[in-house]
Amino acid sequence: MSIEQVERPSGAPPRAPSAPPPRATGEPSVWLMIGLGAAYLVALSVMVFYPGATLLERLRALDGGICAQAPSHSFFIASQQLPLCSRNTGIYLGFACTALVLLGSGRLRAALFPSRGVILALAVAFLFMAEDGLNSFFLDLGLPHPYQPFNPLRLVSGLGAGVAMAAFILPVANTLIWRQEDERPSFRGFGQLGVMIPVLLLAFLAVISQTDFLLYPIAILSSLGLVLALTLVNVVFILGLTNRVGRFASWRQLFPFASIALVLAVIELMALFALKTMVMQALAPH
Repeated sequence: MSIEQVERPSGAPPRAPSAPPPRATGEPSVWLMIGLGAAYLVALSVMVFYPGATLLERLRALDGGICAQAPSHSFFIASQQLPLCSRNTGIYLGFACTALVLLGSGRLRAALFPSRGVILALAVAFLFMAEDGLNSFFLDLGLPHPYQPFNPLRLVSGLGAGVAMAAFILPVANTLIWRQEDERPSFRGFGQLGVMIPVLLLAFLAVISQTDFLLYPIAILSSLGLVLALTLVNVVFILGLTNRVGRFASWRQLFPFASIALVLAVIELMALFALKTMVMQALAPH
């Protein structure tokens, strides 16, 4: 008689066998990785060097579907309007900076939400962004508003919201992606969250300084933050729809799948920009 049979109370139903772990995704071939790498290089080369629109104009088109890009709400560097308005520049610059900090600290694959105190602080940051956005919206509509909005405050509110978004979106995606979860929170406490303060301060100063040579680094990094955020959202939905949760053990295994989510993100952004352009043309006075 087995130990399990001895310990089980009489009349108790037998234990259900534990569910088998999800089947791992196989390693992609070297040729597939080389082909994807070459495709990325070609796409980037076309975006930067293909005749016609400038890189900045292409970034504005990429970002324009989710941003009004109002000149009065935007920063100008070297007489060029950034691809995103002040608040969205803050949001996606904050998202990208948070992802880079988590990468540098080895917590990019963290699968747990922040601690309760950090969640409260991030919730306050997100609510401040929402409140400042409503205040600005009331001004645009000619309605009473508590205070006069200005772009540096829009930028600050966006930076805090970007950290909050990354602190929650990345653990959700990591939980669904990896076979072996990294059971650490994105921010365990205020000590880890405090690392973001000098990073966000540098990002804030870089934007408001309006220094010419920072035009493209800010434009590219904020646009990458937008694409990364949407790519992660796509990953979450695709994994759920295809029942491939917890199948990946390495970045190499994830790379082809993430590339599909990235392509979809770019298509979605361009479709939104095309839709926005059509609506604006239809509403324009003739």
